[in-house]
Amino acid sequence: MDLNKELNQNLYNDKKLLLGVSGGPDSMLLLNYFKDKNIIVCHVNYCVREDSYNDENIVREFCKNNNIKLEVLNLKNHSYKGNFENEARKLRYEFYQKIYIENKCDFLLLAHHKDDFLETAIMQKESKRFNLYYGIKKENFLWGMNIIRPFVDMFWKNDILNLCATFNLKYALDYTNELDLYSRNKVRNRLKKLSEADKEKMYLNYVEENSKNALLETQILKLYEEWKDSNFDCDFILRNKTLANYLIYVFIHKHYDEVKLSSRKINSIYQFIVSNNRTSKYKLNNFTILEKIKNKLLIK
Repeated sequence: MDLNKELNQNLYNDKKLLLGVSGGPDSMLLLNYFKDKNIIVCHVNYCVREDSYNDENIVREFCKNNNIKLEVLNLKNHSYKGNFENEARKLRYEFYQKIYIENKCDFLLLAHHKDDFLETAIMQKESKRFNLYYGIKKENFLWGMNIIRPFVDMFWKNDILNLCATFNLKYALDYTNELDLYSRNKVRNRLKKLSEADKEKMYLNYVEENSKNALLETQILKLYEEWKDSNFDCDFILRNKTLANYLIYVFIHKHYDEVKLSSRKINSIYQFIVSNNRTSKYKLNNFTILEKIKNKLLIK
């Protein structure tokens, strides 16, 4: 396999790239592949493990040796409240967004791989959330950033570990990933009991399901652009009632991160949008408020 070709390296020749690098094997391999491009590296030290500075030092050493600009967010004095995973994700993406905008970056590159895709798809399926797409998309636009995940349809975790050994890359391992502390960890540990062939079969089943949904998604996205042109006028939803739930799903996922959308939640948002209150607010989650002003949805 010609990895440079597979990673479409030429796409990035004239682009400024921001890489999210944790210090783990996935992101260190990503960093190694893109080290010769015009890149900036972001690292977040959550300071919740006693050995978290080992992760940071590995990233610092690599960047120093390769003359790469590094930005670090140290959360030593941060007090976490509620769901750690959700809050950590919010803090991480806020940091990425800040550096992305300040440096006028073109893309944010993240190191999600096929195991991450499968874990996410299983969690979505088992939670019975409203979905048009299962797993993690290779490309999307989030928090005002063009995000690309080059590994998400290429490598399993074991592939990455083998490549790190091939390139003699130093990396850190987060021991908390082995503990059943979070829902994702539980799914991850279940998948470890499967063969790669079994995982590949599951992965391809989700890819096929996503492919079947693609035609509907194309129709929805076309209609969504019309809604966007109306500045997200709430009456548009009433005029397209049969596809309203899908439009709401796309709207939320394009503008808000980590909002879990069950059918019940979608219906609740629908009622908020079509209500007679032309100016009002709706709590999407503990971090995010959806606002309606003069019968139009406000994007923050």
